[in-house]
Amino acid sequence: MSTSRPVRVALIDNFEVSVVGLRALLAPFSGRVNLLELRTAMNKPSAVDVILYEPVRQSPTTQGMLRDLVRASQKQAVVYSWRDQEGELRGSFAGHLSKALPASDLVAALESLHDGGEMVARRRMPADPGPLSIVSRASGVDVELTPREAEILALVTQGLTNSEIGAQLYLSINSVKTYIRAAYRKIAVTRRAQAVAWGMEHGLAPLSERETAGV
Repeated sequence: MSTSRPVRVALIDNFEVSVVGLRALLAPFSGRVNLLELRTAMNKPSAVDVILYEPVRQSPTTQGMLRDLVRASQKQAVVYSWRDQEGELRGSFAGHLSKALPASDLVAALESLHDGGEMVARRRMPADPGPLSIVSRASGVDVELTPREAEILALVTQGLTNSEIGAQLYLSINSVKTYIRAAYRKIAVTRRAQAVAWGMEHGLAPLSERETAGV
């Protein structure tokens, strides 16, 4: 079994904020783990060691990309999500890594998977492990959202109701409302339509079929 480093990781996730956030999270560990551009991974599957996949709000196109990448690379696909459901552990998936994992634990988990391990990493942590800085394209001002706030804003941007968001993320309706109110304060909006407009401006909308096909 090869234990070459750095471990080369591909992420298939319709939330742009998740891709940007993971890249920043892994940057200090570049000697151990590298996040590949998805275009590179799809064009050269042999360069991929581990595939991460967020099952929430995937399109048929990205689902097809996952199948193609698993088939072409012959590498493990691992759910990388807030979800903790055993039902995700099936088919070609080798495990489930929680988005609540600290960077050092995530890197260790990816190395273990590359070296032949299988795991479910779901460290129980506070719902908001730390801030995620999103830069406004218009003003250049940083907005510090927690990962959970960013996740929920992405679902708001995609048009989900509070009840639908709660069902997808396994949160109570009151928890969803609390996160939404906190996010609204940080991005300086008061209405859902304003939040949707902000999310679309900052890349929280799902990839279109055209954008995905061109990856």
